[in-house]
Amino acid sequence: MTTSSPVVRRRRLGQELRRLRDAAGFKNGNEAAAQLKWSTSKLSRIEGGRTAPIPADVSRMLDLYGVEEGSEERKRLTVLTKEARKKGWWQLYSDIPYSTFIGLEAEASQLLTYEAVVPGQLQTRRYAEEINRATNLGLSEETLEQRVDVRLQRQKLLTEGSEPLEVRAVLDESALRRLVGDRDVMREQLNHLLEVAELPNVLLQVIPFSSGAHPGTLEGPFVVLRFPDQEDPDVVYVEANSDQYPHDVSRYELVFDNLRAAAASVPETLALIRNMVNDL
Repeated sequence: MTTSSPVVRRRRLGQELRRLRDAAGFKNGNEAAAQLKWSTSKLSRIEGGRTAPIPADVSRMLDLYGVEEGSEERKRLTVLTKEARKKGWWQLYSDIPYSTFIGLEAEASQLLTYEAVVPGQLQTRRYAEEINRATNLGLSEETLEQRVDVRLQRQKLLTEGSEPLEVRAVLDESALRRLVGDRDVMREQLNHLLEVAELPNVLLQVIPFSSGAHPGTLEGPFVVLRFPDQEDPDVVYVEANSDQYPHDVSRYELVFDNLRAAAASVPETLALIRNMVNDL
């Protein structure tokens, strides 16, 4: 399957190169890096999809791993290398701290998220402006508008294309009770959630205060991204972690299942939000 995101291409290329290294009989990355006369960290960054390697470096790796010139596999990986070096639309903006996440999200088929604020995919412009202004102190107005523009551009994934992104969002009730901006901003945001929740690819649930402590109480916000191609394994993103992309995806998927079980049903959630709108 052809991917549309250079971040996903880069990640897939790294996995392919790691597979070829293993098949070539190298016990670990240190051995291969030594043969290539590279640092182990350089090889690790390429295999981990954290950097887009130049074609000459990939060619050296393929030579080392015994992938013959002119073979179909070599041609395929050469094309993948070129595609991994392309720019995504979000890279036109100069100050986006989570561009890797945006690149992964752009190719995902399903997004599972637990949040203590309204998720970016479901925010209104005014809510996005206020939450960015409050949480990024010293941000210039120009940079703030850039980040808001990117956030709204990402939301097109929910409505465009033949297979729009599926979003499964679980929110703590505090995400909807906390006043972001003024009452008008919150009223608009809550009404927007009611509208977005009508989309067939969006499932929204809230964990009410009455549920007490739940798996997200100490876990904190996280996002799980799932992809349409089996070659691209699931990814978990935890913004507050020192390692923002931990490997134990299955643990977070289990936590998410438990969060959904603790949350109000969809009809109960929508009724709760309507009551909040009436209270404002």
